[in-house]
Amino acid sequence: MQPWWWRSVAACASVLVLAGLVAAFAGAVGADRAADRATAAPRSGTADAPATPEPAPAPEPAPAEARIPDAVSATSLALLPGWRTVPSQDVVEVPPGRFEGATILQRGAGTVVLVGLADPARVSPRAAPVPDPAQDGALDEALDAEARRLADAYADLLAPGADTAALTDNAEAIAELPTRTSVREVEGGGLDGALVRVSTLAAPGRTVAVLAVARPAPDIDAEGDAADALVRSLRLEPAP
Repeated sequence: MQPWWWRSVAACASVLVLAGLVAAFAGAVGADRAADRATAAPRSGTADAPATPEPAPAPEPAPAEARIPDAVSATSLALLPGWRTVPSQDVVEVPPGRFEGATILQRGAGTVVLVGLADPARVSPRAAPVPDPAQDGALDEALDAEARRLADAYADLLAPGADTAALTDNAEAIAELPTRTSVREVEGGGLDGALVRVSTLAAPGRTVAVLAVARPAPDIDAEGDAADALVRSLRLEPAP
């Protein structure tokens, strides 16, 4: 597109003249119409009652956010734009049956989020939502260890023999639950640069595991952010 000053001065002058003519013509037409309305108005001596303004239409309610429930873990995830559910865990390299009945969402060709239950033999379920310092200290350590173990194990399944780099380990809560998150990056091989994220959450009576994977792509950072947003949309549902 050419800049505005590309036009010639002569063209600008023509436009101004034309605009003046149009404005003058519009003013004359408006005056004639006003005169016609004045002539046609009844001379009853009483002013017409002002028209009652029509009420503004009520705003339409915002559509309810679509959520995908996971019956096994009694949680749900938001179905964000670009994501779809997949019927099996074949899209993620986890042993068959490891996350029985897991809910899996996929974005594009290689970004996947899986929700299931952590191994209760490794992480004892939190007995109650009321914090118990004696219990929670050991639980936090178990959540941390399980998040790291799952992240490393999945990275190894993605690329056997490849190295992994620890990017972050944090305790930022998800769904207002005690949470430990571990992020690993695959180094080397055909999946060099893939991101693996595992969050373990202590819900009452169960420990929820959320596995997210972003495979190597030119927009790997955006894919990782999309997976992170989906994980953080998780919330508890009424237990079945």
